[in-house]
This record gives sequence, C-alpha cells and structure tokens, in this order.
Amino acid sequence: MKWSVQQLRKIQNFPYRFSISLDFSSYIETVNDILDIKEVRVTGTINRINDETYNFCYHIIAPLILECALTLEPVEYIIENDYDEIYSLEKNDEYFLIEKNTINLEEIVWTNILIEKPINVTLPNAYEILKSRGIVLDDTTQLDEDEEVLFYSDGIEEENN
Repeated sequence: MKWSVQQLRKIQNFPYRFSISLDFSSYIETVNDILDIKEVRVTGTINRINDETYNFCYHIIAPLILECALTLEPVEYIIENDYDEIYSLEKNDEYFLIEKNTINLEEIVWTNILIEKPINVTLPNAYEILKSRGIVLDDTTQLDEDEEVLFYSDGIEEENN
C-alpha cells in the first residue's frame, strides 16, 4: 500500500483508517535467519499534521518462523507491536523524510520487522532435544593442569559492603 502526498492531501476525513494484509514471502529469500513468514496484518490510522506532514499510528502482527540457535529446528515467533511515526516532506530530525513524494507502507513494515526480529531464538526444550541427540552442553569449563583463568576487569571497581 502506497500513498503519494497528493493522495494524502485529497483525504477529507481524518483520522483515515486502513487495514491490509501483506505478503513478504519473496522478501525473506535474502534473509538467512527467517525460514518462513506468514501473512502480516497491519491496521492503523493516518492523521494530517499539515499538507506536508502526516502521523501514522499502526499495529503490526507478523508471524515468523525462525531457526533455533541450538537445535536449528523451526521456532514460531510473532512480532506484535504498535508504531507511532511522523512522515514529512520537511527535513526534521524528529520526522521520517518522505522520499520520492510517496509513503510506502510495505517498505516501512518490512523495515520494522527486520528491526524487531531477534538475533537468536531458542526452543524452550532445546537442551532436551540436544540431549536426545546425544549432545550435552555444559556451561562449566574444566581446565587442564597447565591452564589458568586470567582475570579481566571492566575498569570499574566493585564496592565492598
């Protein structure tokens, strides 16, 4: 869904409500850690601040299938978030600049999905799955006789109580 500034100027009744389903299945071909993406639902409103500036308030529900960081099994993950953004033809540090005289909701939503997507996800039973495969992850490290742990400091002294 795209709106040109001219189309937005013609809207008479604000807030202008919209609801759309977006298909990003072709977008994930270039993203290695998203295995699948279902239909993304976007609902929201547009309010006019002036003829060159518009406020978009919208809600995204994006069901993703990501890869478990430990087992490499698929993990369902849903991004559900509200956004309140201002788009303008005027350059301003607090606004998103409207480029090419058009606001492209699809690009905006995809950018937010990439920002909100976690770097790693893990299945709740990942350690059990690994154990059933004969893999045991041990967080404790055993040192050989000739090895030692060096002390590293972050430069901040701990206060003694």
